[in-house]
Amino acid sequence: MCSCAERGIRNAFVAKAQEMRERGVIVPSSGNMGLAAAYHSTPLGIPVTVVLPERVAPANSLRCSELGADVVHQGENIEGANYYAQKAARDSQQILLCSDDPMVMAGLGTIGVEIITQLPEADAVIVPVATGSLLAAVLVACKKLKCSCLVYGVECSKVPKMMKALQAGKPETTPIVANLAQNLNAAIVGTNAFATIKGRLDRMLLVDECYIAKAIVSMVERERLVADGAGVCSLAAVMQGLVPELRGKRVVCVISSGNIDAGRLARTIQRGLGATGRLLRFGVAVPDHPSGLEQLAKTIADEQAVMKSLVTEQMWVHSDVLVTWANIVVETADEGHSANLKDKLRELYPSTRFAMDLDNKHKVNIR
Repeated sequence: MCSCAERGIRNAFVAKAQEMRERGVIVPSSGNMGLAAAYHSTPLGIPVTVVLPERVAPANSLRCSELGADVVHQGENIEGANYYAQKAARDSQQILLCSDDPMVMAGLGTIGVEIITQLPEADAVIVPVATGSLLAAVLVACKKLKCSCLVYGVECSKVPKMMKALQAGKPETTPIVANLAQNLNAAIVGTNAFATIKGRLDRMLLVDECYIAKAIVSMVERERLVADGAGVCSLAAVMQGLVPELRGKRVVCVISSGNIDAGRLARTIQRGLGATGRLLRFGVAVPDHPSGLEQLAKTIADEQAVMKSLVTEQMWVHSDVLVTWANIVVETADEGHSANLKDKLRELYPSTRFAMDLDNKHKVNIR
């Protein structure tokens, strides 16, 4: 459960409890808002319908149902879910509740109050941006309690809706592209949120997806906390080096969401390990005799790397018939360890092809 979304939903539910009990509430969501609404609806006696995109993780849909909400799947992404929820609210007279609602934003603002109250020495706060409501709420609270506190927003570079809005001076629609920070995937920022942020935000940051994967792995290994790609964007921005002016300062990174299913977490960890050089994939031609693979395995072991996968190929090797092509994945300690292993392999096996090298070459070619 995401405590950020809970604060907003709970505040809105309590403020309009009687009307919501009578009319019911419909909440379009990609996960966090829907889970929060489902969780708080039962004890308050508020009937809730959660509209999720069709491609949402099955575990999130099941959890909303288990918590007592009626679940509807509509649209490929959150924009499709929003469109359906708006139409359904008009037809059914249910109350449409979204993150841009002032009462939701007021609840989200308690995060900023807690930050400054508990950490009055904080110099800066970095906040993930979906529709912008969390950023707007934290911005108002932090600036009110400590005007010198810097407030930054951060979003995935693949869907830079807030950055575009700030550049254009008004909310603008941005194409939604699949990325690890899927819970930040909004095509346009909220009207109320943008009006609050405009002219007050200290800086807006765009973080690359590979650093989001790295941040998820770092949270799991170092903090023993599970957060999704949207939740770790603030940490990812620091890891990417986007805020050098904050070096030596006391910075609060808001981790806004832990809404990630086990399957996506496993895939993200693998991607994060690859991005940090801790998983190395390569192909190498080895002599096709009893000691060929043995010698390769010994080389990997001598370099203190761990072989995770080995697949050999002979049929499609268009070279020496006495050569076997081995496709291998190994685990290393860090990027330095990975670089040492690559140097050793290139020295002993000049034909070695590393996957990351091929990826980088491809990126250069398509430019």
